[in-house]
Amino acid sequence: MTKVQKYSVEKFFSIRTIFDFTVSKDDKCIFFITNTSGSPQIWSVPIEGGWADQITTWHDSVKALYQNPKSKELVFLSDTEGNENLQIYKLDESNSEVSHLSKDFADSQCFFHSFNKKGSKFLFSTNKRLKYNFDVYIQDFKSGENFLIKAFDDHYPTHAESWSSNERYITYIKFYGNINMDILLHDTKNDTITNITEHDIETNVFNAGSEFDKKNNGFYYISDEGREFKGIKYYDIKKKKSKWIIKENWDVTGFAFSHDKNILVWNVNVNGNYTPKVKNLRTGKTQKLKLPKGNYGHLTFTNDDKKIVFICDSPLHPGDIFVYDLKKNTFKQITNSLVGGVSKKGLTKPKDIFYKSFDGLKIHGILYIPKGLKKDGSNPAIVWPHGGPEHQEMHNFSKYVQIFSNNGYIVICPNFRGSTGYGKTFQKMIYKDWGGAEFKDVLHSVDYLKTTGYVDPKKIAVVGGSFGGFMCLTCITKAPDIWKCAIDIFGPSDLFTFVKSVPEHWKKGTDNLVGNPDTDSELLKERSPINFVDNIKCPLFVVQGRHDPRVVVAESEQIVNKLKEMNKPVEYILLEDEGHGFSKVSNQIKVFKAKIEFLEKYLK
Repeated sequence: MTKVQKYSVEKFFSIRTIFDFTVSKDDKCIFFITNTSGSPQIWSVPIEGGWADQITTWHDSVKALYQNPKSKELVFLSDTEGNENLQIYKLDESNSEVSHLSKDFADSQCFFHSFNKKGSKFLFSTNKRLKYNFDVYIQDFKSGENFLIKAFDDHYPTHAESWSSNERYITYIKFYGNINMDILLHDTKNDTITNITEHDIETNVFNAGSEFDKKNNGFYYISDEGREFKGIKYYDIKKKKSKWIIKENWDVTGFAFSHDKNILVWNVNVNGNYTPKVKNLRTGKTQKLKLPKGNYGHLTFTNDDKKIVFICDSPLHPGDIFVYDLKKNTFKQITNSLVGGVSKKGLTKPKDIFYKSFDGLKIHGILYIPKGLKKDGSNPAIVWPHGGPEHQEMHNFSKYVQIFSNNGYIVICPNFRGSTGYGKTFQKMIYKDWGGAEFKDVLHSVDYLKTTGYVDPKKIAVVGGSFGGFMCLTCITKAPDIWKCAIDIFGPSDLFTFVKSVPEHWKKGTDNLVGNPDTDSELLKERSPINFVDNIKCPLFVVQGRHDPRVVVAESEQIVNKLKEMNKPVEYILLEDEGHGFSKVSNQIKVFKAKIEFLEKYLK
């Protein structure tokens, strides 16, 4: 029987991660963000492929990237050690000089939205004035002067999204929750703002992702109005009416237009596979792209509209940039992230699994069984509940899961109720029920593991990050007899303190998603793992970033300290230079080596 080729943790983290890209204005090169040098920095590569050059040696992680449409200048976003206070910077492509464009808004969260057509101004939002809402500005790209366009004061955060090419219209997103948003249209000529998707906010309707058409007569956007799944609508400004353009039986997760607005490409999520489709809106014809099975994202047209650039990954292939020639129907791989001697021989191809939960609800999950394991009920396994919780385990390249699998652990990744991708009714089920029904869905994934014939029921661990960390703590406090050990990566331990400490502009959203600290205090208390630490029977390992603004340090330290006081086995790593998620490769190696050592000690 073929055995999995074993790799060190260091070798796994030589595999590069690509985070974002933009195409140069002359279509000659692609600027992209990758962590080849140890932290996410900007690199460039010829669009035909070839040698990649590092452009930035910025002192922190680069988070996003935008090309000026008219000059050889880039805009990038970066924060300080993961604190998520994103700042806007300008990079001169000729000499790599960096200027701080949002210096007047330091210590705030700044979102870059769009350049104008001439590349002489850009639109951005900042929460400098009110931490719980945003003000929208236009900055003159040359002089650096900022012009306030709109200040929002209410408790539902609102920020800009897109800008018409004639500079007359701006769309804003009013955020009630992750599944509930409105699009506001600002006519700057008449200084009027209209809620064009106005609905009863007790009824959840998703509206976002707006993009204006070529003549600025209206805009396209993603919506699930009156439907379970998201599609694409078009709003006509003059007629004040919207109509459906694309409807699918699964979620449309994103779309992009050619620059002439004739060709539309969109992504459909089918059981955790993002698949692109292309339609010529002028002729009504669809074009089938000749692409291998994989996850396609960040769909972008070149400036001449002849090619589509995208990032593609799959369980056996990390994300790389590809260029698709629409006329020739051929594609070419431009980057190569699978380096350092790692090959597919050391990776596990997962399979889709489906099981019924306690109430008969069908749950989709992804199961990784390493090559060469005997089906003799002797193998250790890991339950991996994802973060979010409005997220989804997908058929993508999961470096973390592959490391566990490479070390001989079976891994099951359940897409419990509350996950995205299965309709909004399914997603809504987790609202104000953290640690409730979705916890039972996770427990039923353990039952599924036992039916495979591979797993020793006495050798099961639960490992998760963020919401997955909360789920890990829920599992070991509410079902303590199942687990041999557990790893919690920045998970909330006390829902009461968690909802009070999230960023201010999240608080209206967490009121709906988790619960309000005043009106739902009993629920939050009953669902907080910190109140049931006495029940924990297995060793716990906790990992936390010092600058995490979402799940603050106290969430990890209060449970670690409580376990220490009770002389229960607990290990703890605090990373001083990280936030929510670890961006530096050296930290990722440190944490994963410690995790594998912990699992070797307690699970095998």
